[in-house]
Amino acid sequence: MLEIPPMEFTEHFNAPVERVWKLFVNENGWDPWFTDGMKMELKNGGKIHFRWKRITNGEEVTDNGLTIALIPHRLWEFWWYEYEDGFRSRVEIKFQENENEETWVTIVDHTLVKTIDELQIRYGCAYGWGQMLLLAKVYLEKKIILI
Repeated sequence: MLEIPPMEFTEHFNAPVERVWKLFVNENGWDPWFTDGMKMELKNGGKIHFRWKRITNGEEVTDNGLTIALIPHRLWEFWWYEYEDGFRSRVEIKFQENENEETWVTIVDHTLVKTIDELQIRYGCAYGWGQMLLLAKVYLEKKIILI
């Protein structure tokens, strides 16, 4: 097992925390701006089903997850990236509103990497989280779907 610190990504949203929270944490997940048929149970221990098609060149890519913690307007923590022994990644999405009713979203990804050869998994996750935050920001602030 490689000892690698978690990856962290932060984005500013020009919107109150309630709107930003609903964009990320809702029964339909990140549809229509990032996923294609994502579903989530909004409770601790709730199941998550991820599905992508538009950002994967038409190939259907699916995954499952499980909510660890759900603190409204503050934190959504979940497992995802299923593999033979369980889940490979634990993710925390943190929401912080400032005095101007703008919101900072921070994603902390603790992805398990067993060998140097598996570092590509982290690179893929890093690319995906950056893409996801950009698409979320454009969708929320400009009402534009880029995919």
